[in-house]
Amino acid sequence: MQSYNRSKGKIILVLLAFAVSLSGCSFISGNGLDKLPQSPIEQGPMEQNQLEVEEPERFDDVQQPEERRNDAIPEQLPRPLDKKTTVVISAVGDIMMHMPQIRAAEKPGGGYDFKDVFQEIKPYIENADIALANLETTIGTPEKGYSGYPRFSAPHELLEALRFAGFDVLTTANNHCLDWLEFGVVNTLNKMDEYGIMYTGTARSFEESERFLIVEKNEIKVGILAYTYGTNGMEALIPAEKLKYMVNYFNDFEKVRQDIKGIKAAGAEVIVVCMHWGNEYERMPSEEQKDLAHQLAEAGADIIFGSHPHVIQPIEIKNILVEGGMPKKVFVAYSLGNFISNQRERYTDSGVIMNVEIVKDHDSNTVSIGKIGYVPTWVYKYHQDGKAQYRILPVEKYINGAGELQGIDEQRIQAVWHETTSLLNNTEIEIEK
Repeated sequence: MQSYNRSKGKIILVLLAFAVSLSGCSFISGNGLDKLPQSPIEQGPMEQNQLEVEEPERFDDVQQPEERRNDAIPEQLPRPLDKKTTVVISAVGDIMMHMPQIRAAEKPGGGYDFKDVFQEIKPYIENADIALANLETTIGTPEKGYSGYPRFSAPHELLEALRFAGFDVLTTANNHCLDWLEFGVVNTLNKMDEYGIMYTGTARSFEESERFLIVEKNEIKVGILAYTYGTNGMEALIPAEKLKYMVNYFNDFEKVRQDIKGIKAAGAEVIVVCMHWGNEYERMPSEEQKDLAHQLAEAGADIIFGSHPHVIQPIEIKNILVEGGMPKKVFVAYSLGNFISNQRERYTDSGVIMNVEIVKDHDSNTVSIGKIGYVPTWVYKYHQDGKAQYRILPVEKYINGAGELQGIDEQRIQAVWHETTSLLNNTEIEIEK
């Protein structure tokens, strides 16, 4: 077992263990987060809309006088746990890098800088306890060059910008993860290690594929898994013995089921499954997505985040019965849309930051879902000094004519607000207001 410490919490990578069912973990949708970014319904100004997760109070160590008789030294007691602790997970959809975006980030003196793309959305990401996204490109090198569709390869400075924005975890199981074959997988993960970004979905070795990603924050252990439907036929160019460990596919659902059991046995109290699935550009989930979501819920998943359609799809709560006949609620976001890309067709230019609060009651040792909220986003493409530029905008800030948007851009961001809220608010889920 390997352990790593980072500023946002304790991260634990653990070896696969035999399946053991965990008890005392139920999920409900309800109250419990006062400072989560508000949903589009009755929102206030953006400044009031940002995540401000407070750390639980800590008891200072007992300070001893300089001179004290040995028999007068009081016993120092361990810090008591707060009765309830919370973790806020903020998830976004596809991070894509088409060549116009790469050219836009070129610096005059060489190298690349993508930070401006994320500047306005940064406050919503960096204040989450765990922020995750789907990295739908490999990371290349100057020697091999960079490319967009159909075989993506982006500069490593993209990871620098994602770290700057506040992302903790990038899922790498998607249909473009083998675009540059084994080199692409290995170099991408190597660079993520350099930037201190966690990942799951692909692996450089069999041993690495056997480890689980568990992120511990505020006394809550969150296990994260990621799978893809396929890899655009590139798997045919990978040796069979390496393909067995290099990419997580969900077509072998028995392995998915065993992974969920294994990560729970390894200590995860909450299971997040990221699925690269569905049909591109369809705003409603397919029957296959719905069926897989039900299977994942029954297998033990607690939260399911989807990507790949490149448009936002609905959210829902699935009600199932777990072992022993106990009811359980599972949150599903079928597709979070495009977080950043060069796609400009209607619906492909927008995405959403989905915020899910997890609450742990230490008295009863139960874990539940608290408030659910979301922030609509739009990719603003504009020209500066004769060069295309990109910025991800929080839509709510601009819907009342604030900022520099005018004409077609102002009309489009107004439409994005309506498209997103009408789709996501049409649900039985209580959205944070």
